[in-house]
Formats: sequence, C-alpha cells, structure tokens
Amino acid sequence: MREESIDIDAVLARAREELGEAALAPHPAPLLADLSQQQKDAIPTLMYLRHDYHKGGASSVVINGEQRHPGDRIGAVRVEEILPDSVVLRYRDTPFRLRALNSWVNL
Repeated sequence: MREESIDIDAVLARAREELGEAALAPHPAPLLADLSQQQKDAIPTLMYLRHDYHKGGASSVVINGEQRHPGDRIGAVRVEEILPDSVVLRYRDTPFRLRALNSWVNL
C-alpha cells in the first residue's frame, strides 16, 4: 500500500481563504492580537472604518472617524505604514498591525 503525501501548508492556506482569513503580507510588526495583555490593555479603542491602499501613492485609512495617512496621529497612536491588507500603527514604543477594517475595542 502506497501512502500519499499531503502538503499541509497548502491545505491550511486553502482553509484560511475559505474562512476569510487569508495570510497577511509579510511585515516585522506583530499583530495586535500577538502583543502581551499588558500592551493591549494600554492601546486605546481604534474603530477601523476604511482602508484605501494605493501602491506607491496616497494610501489612507479612516480610524475613529478621521482620515489618516502614514505619519499622522490618532490621539496617541501614530500611523506608521499602510499595507495592502493591514495598517502598521505605533502606540508609544510599541509597533503593531491591524488587519484592514478590523477594529480594536479596549473595554
């Protein structure tokens, strides 16, 4: 009897796509969910309402009702970079990433 090999990475990627959880483009900033609980507790609520990515152009996001570009601030949070599938933010000395249109509600 011959065993078939299964490409586990391909199976997981297909499952993520079907669930709407496609892999993010590589970037060194960790996802907000991967930060320590203490770090997450310090980050204010971020309501992520719009994501407009333009390669090499004027990308913007709307967070907490305000349109922002890289370098802009949303209170104490700075927009570092806008990627095709997410935004890189910085709160104090902590960089982190939010998937496009995924809000963070800090209760």
